[in-house]
Amino acid sequence: MQPHSVFYDHIGGVVNQGNFRSIIVLNGQIPDLAFFQSHNLPIIAVDGAANKLVAMGLKPDLVIGDLDSIHPHLLSQLDTVHLHDQDYCDFHKTINHLQSINLLPSIITGIEGGMIDHILQNINIFVSTNSIFYAPPIVGYILCSGEDKRFNLPINTKISLFGM
Repeated sequence: MQPHSVFYDHIGGVVNQGNFRSIIVLNGQIPDLAFFQSHNLPIIAVDGAANKLVAMGLKPDLVIGDLDSIHPHLLSQLDTVHLHDQDYCDFHKTINHLQSINLLPSIITGIEGGMIDHILQNINIFVSTNSIFYAPPIVGYILCSGEDKRFNLPINTKISLFGM
């Protein structure tokens, strides 16, 4: 079985058709190096997620946030956008910045990391992005009212639905 086949089975060929413009990495569980190397998309680390990427041998294209969680020695080695506004979380600031430079929609990884309030906030922000998230082996989508989406899933596949 191909690594990350559940992800590719769900999305088909849409990644390679230009539907996604970046990969956003939050500080939760993230895919392995092969996943990131299989896409020709800019990799955007949300603050401390840069530590994980560098530890796995991957240099993010950009690090965005208040930069309070990234290892200080990495600051001079990586391209960063320092957004110190404490009224918004780093993920929210990242989404706003990426929207302004036309790097959305994205494949979002690491969305489920941290305390439950962080996870719920991440999902709340995710809902506004028209992106997908990948938390191996989970793939998350947003379906809007009236939208038709078909999935080719094995029998007994579990699906969670949230009304927002």
